[in-house]
Amino acid sequence: MTFRPHLVLATCLATFLATANYAQSSGTVTLIVADQERAIPVWAEQSDWSGSESWPSINIYARDFSDNGEEPALISLSFEASGWQPSVPEMDMVLYENRKSVGTLFAREEEERGGLTVIVDSHAFDGTSLSLTGSFVAMLGPSDNYGNDIDLSQGVSVTGTFDVVLETLE
Repeated sequence: MTFRPHLVLATCLATFLATANYAQSSGTVTLIVADQERAIPVWAEQSDWSGSESWPSINIYARDFSDNGEEPALISLSFEASGWQPSVPEMDMVLYENRKSVGTLFAREEEERGGLTVIVDSHAFDGTSLSLTGSFVAMLGPSDNYGNDIDLSQGVSVTGTFDVVLETLE
């Protein structure tokens, strides 16, 4: 049965070659919340863009679960960019205490839902990759229905920047 080792070797080689050139999203989202600045790396497997070059849909997820003494961080920022004018932005930020999730804060475009504003400073395409820089500002608040109604009486001001390279959604 010398056939089996060759089959295993061929399978391993094919898997390596198929994933060797796989590009992943990368970059950083920098947040300032309650006068504390934190740079959070992009979650490569979740961040992407889709649509066309003139009307992309952007999804940036960033997370940091390092063991550096800080609480974990997990945020998402998404928006449409028709003609590179951001619209319908959404932001979610998971809160942690003693390394356990204790809630999520939300912001949307409308003033009564946090007034999330996103500005795209630069964008460039390279094949299926999109390099993107920009900034955002909002008031984040808790919600009992995933951001449909946001309680801004308990709101937290957030500002930030993003400098990312996103791969197209396949």
